[in-house]
Amino acid sequence: TLRHSLLVRNLSGRDLQIATNGQVSAVVVDPQTGEVVGGFSGSLTWPLVIFRVAAGATEPIPLLIGTASYTPQLGYVVPAGEWGIQATLTLGPHPRDSPSRRTPILPLTITA
Repeated sequence: TLRHSLLVRNLSGRDLQIATNGQVSAVVVDPQTGEVVGGFSGSLTWPLVIFRVAAGATEPIPLLIGTASYTPQLGYVVPAGEWGIQATLTLGPHPRDSPSRRTPILPLTITA
């Protein structure tokens, strides 16, 4: 498990609200196919936390990256190698009623 931050740039003309549980959780993907192969495995029971990004601004948002395997062929953990991560952002103050968008696949190197 790795805690990092995701830089979110708001290119729109209005403030952006991102609903989280205190952080955004990323999944590990195969960079060639986009198939989800792993991520964080566990419960996260934190309160609703809204991160605001002003129009034209860039802000860091806490990012949780887990490497538990979701694919039996890989074993229990995603093995060392070149992978990608992708996070889904909920763009609004109400998670059930707000649209979501995925980040592009970002590079991830697992060394052990």
